[in-house]
Amino acid sequence: MFDHVTEEPFTPEELSEAKDHAIERLRLWRRRWIFSAIALFLSCACVTPFLYGHLFHKYWEVFGKYLVLLSMGLLLPFVYCASLSWGAWVVVRDIEKGNL
Repeated sequence: MFDHVTEEPFTPEELSEAKDHAIERLRLWRRRWIFSAIALFLSCACVTPFLYGHLFHKYWEVFGKYLVLLSMGLLLPFVYCASLSWGAWVVVRDIEKGNL
């Protein structure tokens, strides 16, 4: 049924438009990935003073355990943004190589 395809899969204009869109999405998700990585790093760094043997360990129950929960919560957006950034990069790479 589909064996008799007579036209090209994509025109050069369609490929150019798809490449531009893919590059735009890559920039968007890369930026989000960087921001989520910075937020995750800062939240993890804020936990350090509350660990055993550090200056603010006496406030662990008040602040420290909630900072750990914040870090755990920020891990999910980081992984999500990193995976979509990687996927967008793969699409751009495939379009540039012509592997469609």
